[in-house]
Amino acid sequence: MLQYADDTIFFCEANNKSVFNIKVALNCFELSSGLKVDFSKSMIGGVGVDQISIQQFATILNYETMVTPFVYLGMQVGGCHKRQTFWVGVVERLRSRLSRWKGRFLSMARRICLMKSILSSIPLFYMSLFKIPSAVANELGRLQRDFLWGWGYEGRKVAWASWKKVCEPREAGGLGIIDLRVFNLALLGKWIWRLRSDKGGLWKEILDSKYGGWRFLRKGGKNCKNSL
Repeated sequence: MLQYADDTIFFCEANNKSVFNIKVALNCFELSSGLKVDFSKSMIGGVGVDQISIQQFATILNYETMVTPFVYLGMQVGGCHKRQTFWVGVVERLRSRLSRWKGRFLSMARRICLMKSILSSIPLFYMSLFKIPSAVANELGRLQRDFLWGWGYEGRKVAWASWKKVCEPREAGGLGIIDLRVFNLALLGKWIWRLRSDKGGLWKEILDSKYGGWRFLRKGGKNCKNSL
């Protein structure tokens, strides 16, 4: 079982006995706490389980069936992060925030502050877990450049400096805008550092059992060709 805030995930084997045990546990929770399980927000899904069995388990628990990919805590689960469709939500949220009217009526300094605040929040969760595809990074970079130089007007935008220079720190003459590709690699590299330095944790036990430790993960893992 995993819990986060008011969300709870139960894991069990795909058989009637395990499903009945979950139902008994939920009934005991209702009797002891006086609370009720919201079945309209509860769903059941399976990994490597046929749909007929899933439907049978859903009937026992009075749940709706769930198909992959699905969204949990704002993150898409079960999708392929190498496909552009996986990142559509991130791109659209960034596009809506960097809307044209904001760029038109904001000064250069305020546009830079807005870009920094948005880039430090919207794509951070995804980029800390998945390597961003080149096409998605190019699209996000284009949105940034249009917002910074476009001023919200149509037509060709005039870039007053190269984007590489813009992404340099202020001390080096840049504007301190985040370079998405470098930022993404730094976030992914932090997991290797945590895997090496942390003493314990469920996530570390899973990666150790699958890849054989942080040294194998850095090289691609003993069971995969490319971990990051």
